[in-house]
Amino acid sequence: MRRRALLASAAAASTASVAGCPTPPWTDDPTEIDGADVTFRREYDGEIDAPGGGNDVAEVRRRLNEDPPRLVVAGSLLDGPRSCYRVTLFEAALDEGALRLRIVAEDDPDSDVDRCSDVAEPHPYSVAVAFPEAPVPERVVVHHGDETVLEEGV
Repeated sequence: MRRRALLASAAAASTASVAGCPTPPWTDDPTEIDGADVTFRREYDGEIDAPGGGNDVAEVRRRLNEDPPRLVVAGSLLDGPRSCYRVTLFEAALDEGALRLRIVAEDDPDSDVDRCSDVAEPHPYSVAVAFPEAPVPERVVVHHGDETVLEEGV
């Protein structure tokens, strides 16, 4: 656990090319995957209108007429209290005509809470992906941890 936390901390400021491998936590700073620009935020604008409702959901917002075309995945991951945990874009890949995103909750390194409750809270996020050089994928697949919460055609 300590080794993983140290690696995540050391890599947090770096940007890494993503080819389907787990990546360090990202901030609002854009990074690039296979010709697409990715920006991760721990918030989203508006309401999520995902089927089934609830707090562990994601939806795709298409902005295909913009220059460059873009997709925005807005979601909410249900996990421990926000005073102790935060969401992170753990994996992003463009492969086989699909944009694949894995969002996870991790210990918040900025937390000053000694003991965390076991009450689950929603953690909002958004992932904006612009395609200036890459083709827009045919599908979007979003995982919260190991659970697939969205698989949808573009």
